[in-house]
Formats: sequence, structure tokens, C-alpha cells
Amino acid sequence: MIPDPPQLEALSGGQIGVKVSTFSKPSVDSHWHFHPEVEVVWIEKGRGLLHSGRAMRPYGPGDLVLTGSNLPHAFTSDPSNKSGAKWTVLHFRPLAWGENFWALPENRPTRLLLDQAERGAIFPKYSANNCYEILRRMENRTKMDAPIALLLDLLHSLAITTSHEWLNTPNFSVKKAAHIDSRLESVLRKIETRFTESNLTQAEIAKGIGMSPQAFSRFFKNKSGRHFHRHLNELRVARACSILIGSRKSVTEIAYAVGFSNLSNFNRRFREITGMPPTAFRSNFYKD
Repeated sequence: MIPDPPQLEALSGGQIGVKVSTFSKPSVDSHWHFHPEVEVVWIEKGRGLLHSGRAMRPYGPGDLVLTGSNLPHAFTSDPSNKSGAKWTVLHFRPLAWGENFWALPENRPTRLLLDQAERGAIFPKYSANNCYEILRRMENRTKMDAPIALLLDLLHSLAITTSHEWLNTPNFSVKKAAHIDSRLESVLRKIETRFTESNLTQAEIAKGIGMSPQAFSRFFKNKSGRHFHRHLNELRVARACSILIGSRKSVTEIAYAVGFSNLSNFNRRFREITGMPPTAFRSNFYKD
């Protein structure tokens, strides 16, 4: 389902510059929210679905997620699965340091990263391990550790990493997302109530708002930042991820249940979106 309008969350650490906290619970219970602070989350344990702006993506141990200022987001997991979750969160406000600071030539890579952070980004385990060590030092810092210096070190490490994945498209904007086109909103809700129907087509949705398939394709890409079939497949794969970790159903059963008409296409799209086959996604969840 499309989340309700995200809630502004006032963070207790927002006024002290840098705050790092670690949470450990039976399952992740994050809600759909936003805040002016930039956020970095490192997942130590637990799996589920990340909602970021208009994107959905599975997350798991070792993933590091960057969320820009005021970008709506939520980390969700199956509440019936109590295998445990643990994550570390960093919050800070770049604007509190002033424009002149970020204009320094030495900060150029970091500034470019923060300028694009409203798209949200996820960094895989092999490029996030060093950043986790910095987060741990920030949380358990001694008198010899300077939190601002550690933060700049962490941000620079992220800025020079090329293995990250932007979660939202280049034309995504937090401000634009807050003012969603009424026709697009209607289309998205229709898709999200019917995406498990294997015979759902772009032509049918286009006809529902009086457009030709060609005009609708351009409209959807321009307004949502992604192609219709990509959005449809993301919804189906997201539902499949939830079923995989919350039931004992076979991969074939799940493929048909979420709207795919054949197993090979499901496996191909699942790997394309999550980076792994469905069997590996399930086994990795229960391994952690």
C-alpha cells in the first residue's frame, strides 16, 4: 500500500550536531516519517523492506543506508518474525555548519554526496564495513575522538565509493514528491490494489485515465521517475520478499501469487531488483 502522508519527526539529537545510537529489538518497527537531519543507518542484524521516497528495496545485514534531509523513509520487517534486529543510526544537520564550510574545496566530494542524498542511497556490505567502524567509534568515543572529524571521515568514505545504489531516480525531488499529481496518485493506488493480477497491463491503466499507452508511458515516467513495468515489478518483488520471509510457501507458489505468469520471469526480475535469487534471499534471512 502507498504509505499515509509521512510524519515530521522531531529528533532529540537534532540540536547537538552529531548523534549516534544503536537499537536492538525483536523486529524493526520503523514508521513512515521524515526529518531535517541527514541519516545514516547501518544494519547489523535483521531483514525487511526499505521504503525511501518512491522506492522500495530489500535490506539486510551489512547494508548501510543514506537518507537525505526531509526524505520520507521507513524500514519495515515482518512483525511475526522475532529473530531479532539490530541497527545503528547517525543523525546530523549539514546546514548547521554553514554554506561557507561546505564550499571549501576539500569538502567538494562530500558536498556532492549530500546534494544528492535526497534520492537516498544504499551501500553494500563490502563498502560499508569501514563506515561501520567509524560509527562505532562515534557512539563509544573517548576524549581522544573528535566526533565532527569522524563524521567527515565517514562522509568522505561514502562520497568516494562507487558501489552504492541510488534509490530514487535523478529527477526525484523531495519537494516534488510532496506535491504528487492527482492523476498519478490515482494511478499508483490502482496499481497497488491490483499488482498481483497477472493480466494487469499498462494499456488498461492508461485507458482508465483516458490516455493512449504511448502517452501514458511518457506521463508515468515523467511524473514518477520510473517506467511503469519497473514500478510494477518492484511492487511484486517487494510482496514476494515479505512472503518469502513470512511463510513456507514455495518460490513457484509465491511467483504466481504476486502476479508473475511464469517462474523464469519472476526469478529474473527478483535478481534484477534485489541482487540475488529468491532462494538465497530466504536462506540469508534465516541465516542471520
